[in-house]
Amino acid sequence: MMFFQRMREKIDVTNPHTINRVRIVVVLMTALVFGVVLRDQMFSQEILAVNSTAQQSALVYRSVVTTSIEKNVAAPAEDVQQEGDAAPALEEPAAQEVALVDMSAPILIKENGAEPIGLSTVSLGVGTLSAKAFIIANGASGRDVSYEKNARERLPPASLTKLMTAVIVAEYADYSDVVTITPRAVNAEGVSGFLRVGETFSIPDLLKIMLVVSSNDAATAFEDYFTSKGFDFIALMNEKTVLLGMVDTHFMNPTGLDDPEHYSSAADLAVLVAYSLRHEQVWDILSRRSERVWSLNTKTEHALLSNNELLHKKRTDVLGGKTGYTKSAGGCMITVLKSGEILVVLGSDDRAGETIELINTI
Repeated sequence: MMFFQRMREKIDVTNPHTINRVRIVVVLMTALVFGVVLRDQMFSQEILAVNSTAQQSALVYRSVVTTSIEKNVAAPAEDVQQEGDAAPALEEPAAQEVALVDMSAPILIKENGAEPIGLSTVSLGVGTLSAKAFIIANGASGRDVSYEKNARERLPPASLTKLMTAVIVAEYADYSDVVTITPRAVNAEGVSGFLRVGETFSIPDLLKIMLVVSSNDAATAFEDYFTSKGFDFIALMNEKTVLLGMVDTHFMNPTGLDDPEHYSSAADLAVLVAYSLRHEQVWDILSRRSERVWSLNTKTEHALLSNNELLHKKRTDVLGGKTGYTKSAGGCMITVLKSGEILVVLGSDDRAGETIELINTI
């Protein structure tokens, strides 16, 4: 009691200004303590809310039931078309589970209409594609990319090369000219269109032989035709790659036969496909499942059957495409959809099946 009485006496004689200062300090300290306590409580509630949301998301994710699908992957058929063969028996694919996109991969973002920054890789519900590289691009330029995997990796393009061969023929050859089949063309390695030395063909018909059955002898015959006119066909092919900005492409032959210096990339091939669409006669051929042509001088019939599996499936969403295969390149495929998308698959164990899986992601 004496202590409080003495404190009261001191306060009574204290300067009023000093008392006011003490009051202000007490009020500020009280407000500070209250603010700290309130912040801690709010922060704790926020953490609990976030953890609750994360747990709910995890539960939703775990509730998705996925069944592993074993894919019967057969070795891709080589681009060899025996004259008179029947169309391959191709079954329509069974209904598959919805493909799941790996959302942990970087998402493709566009800002203010600019080119996409970053490219996303697709991970499908049935597993990662075997293809060494693939790309899904818009048909307008071939540079507007939706999905890709190793799109800039330089790989052997196999007979996808013949699309550039067809572009050079379409832009430089006189369609009223006649091409004579040379011994060099008949002896060309690889896929044969069963051409005979001395046979003559119109340029449109020889293009059909080259593109429908992926004929190496027809492609070589075009190179010999250009040589007879004083043109270096391979130089023209590589000049076109420069003009199109195909920086990861170099050609050594018009057929697609393996060579260390013969390479391209999925991204470059998408650009080539987009450019080639201006040549309607080329894509009219690439949309055909079969064709018949006759040599002009001997009137020999050549029955042509496409080795493009997607065309034989009669998919209504596919405009056309080109296939390729060598031991080094693996299965390769270019596909253009009627909706405008371009798909390129390189180095695949199942070029048609994996192209279909990519189509299903669009």
